Amino acid sequence: MNNITTLFFDVGGVLLTNGWDHVSREKAAQHFEYDYEASDERHQKVANAFECGRVNLHDYLNEVVFFQRRSFSEADFIHFMEQQSQPHASSLKVIRQLAEENKYLLATINNESLHLNLYRIRTFELSRYFRAFFSSCFLGVTKPECEIFQKALYITQRKGQECLFVDDREENVEAARQCGLQAVHVAQPGDLEKILQEQGVL
Repeated sequence: MNNITTLFFDVGGVLLTNGWDHVSREKAAQHFEYDYEASDERHQKVANAFECGRVNLHDYLNEVVFFQRRSFSEADFIHFMEQQSQPHASSLKVIRQLAEENKYLLATINNESLHLNLYRIRTFELSRYFRAFFSSCFLGVTKPECEIFQKALYITQRKGQECLFVDDREENVEAARQCGLQAVHVAQPGDLEKILQEQGVL
């Protein structure tokens, strides 16, 4: 793959833990002792708008959690949400190496709500390694829609065949391929280094 100039990475599941997936939401319901099923039903109705930046965190929480009186505060809940994000050390080590070698344009393509996306970029210092963040909350569209990949290509002025996209979900990998990018599936964060070596970019 010596024609690769650009590496696009998913964040949740590859570089960090997922930001606010069903596992985190179940943990929140257990920790704060509220009905997960009722909350999740409401979450599903606004999830896409939340990830696309059309619903802010305060309004999301009012709809999904604070639609009735709670014994905990919004600030407490947001802190819990933030603490669910943890680094995958092995993956970040690979990213640091790639950034130091400076052979590729490094960027992310990820689905994330605005507050958590900014929190994760800042907390894990991702801007030290990545030149751009093509996040659903910035672009108004989510993976696996082809539009998010097209926008990343337009903004970077890259051709799909010179880009390698890395994601932990096969449906996103397939979508990237359908949009003309090269793409690889990384099922476990610990596999990232080996897979990039196999692809000839590390």
